[in-house]
Amino acid sequence: MLGAIINLFYPALCRVCSKKINEFDRNICDDCVKKIKERLPPFCVKCGRQLKGSPELITTCPDCKKDELYFDRAWSACCYDELLKDLIHDFKYKKITSLSTDFTALIIGFMKKYNVGKDAQMILSIPMHPNRLFKREINHADILARALGRKLGISYSRNTLKKTKDTPLQSKLKREARIKNLYSSFSLKDTSIVRNKNILLVDDLFTTGSTVNECSRLLKNSGAKYVEVITLARGDSA
Repeated sequence: MLGAIINLFYPALCRVCSKKINEFDRNICDDCVKKIKERLPPFCVKCGRQLKGSPELITTCPDCKKDELYFDRAWSACCYDELLKDLIHDFKYKKITSLSTDFTALIIGFMKKYNVGKDAQMILSIPMHPNRLFKREINHADILARALGRKLGISYSRNTLKKTKDTPLQSKLKREARIKNLYSSFSLKDTSIVRNKNILLVDDLFTTGSTVNECSRLLKNSGAKYVEVITLARGDSA
């Protein structure tokens, strides 16, 4: 009721087209949500890369055939196109954290469609090193994971994963360098928390997968039973 009253006097506006939105807790109108492209099968059965061919195709992409992967399956809900790039930039760097409501709805819609995380017992997020968190002020993966946990009714364990090395930004490195850059840069607060658990690991973007893979390596070596990765977006296209 309070939200409806606030929205009456201070209506929410779509961050894409500036049109009035009736729901006070949304940032993207229905018309603009439809412009955000959902990623469609066929997907690589390991990393979730979008492939060419029939939607029923079941195969592994070339990178996954040569890489050592520790997560059991990775998925990304949306295409990382210009519209979503701008929104994610607002979320991460302008600290428009209310966008997590819109992003969570997109992720959950995708998860339900493809039965992602149906056996998950715990949600974890990709951690940020304290130095970077101090500069950024927010951890976007933490915000998304917390929102997903509430909506899905799955326990979100914050601070279970920790970033112990303040490594150079991944975006400035090539694929091989990214893997070396992250090796042994994460730790677990308590290995017993993840032992024999089915874990859903959350981040905003999937690029090469080196970050989620290194976290998955740690989780699997600590006794995790199954690690499934879900991200909001990925920049591949068939």
